[in-house]
Amino acid sequence: MYLLAVLLIAFSSTKANADDVVIGEGDGPNARITYITLVWDRNPEPDIAGYNVYYGIISGEYVRMETVTDPTAIIGVKGSRTFYFAVTAYNTNGVESALSEEVHWP
Repeated sequence: MYLLAVLLIAFSSTKANADDVVIGEGDGPNARITYITLVWDRNPEPDIAGYNVYYGIISGEYVRMETVTDPTAIIGVKGSRTFYFAVTAYNTNGVESALSEEVHWP
């Protein structure tokens, strides 16, 4: 399976929806939420079922994962800590690619 290249785009907002994925507890309950948009090229293999977005607060140590079907994900991060992200693709047989290169915010 191909490795994925990930592009990170971010914007700040103080409003969150109940179903948004928000990570981090830093800077107290009134900390600003920044919505991170991760975008990558669709995997060219025809049997791709989806993508796993891994993230955490330590480089290379991902403690959370979100599964998406399109090559984009929006994750809200709370506070001013640095967050690290990497993505894998998985096929219809459940075979998962290696991690993409890591990106971070900020």
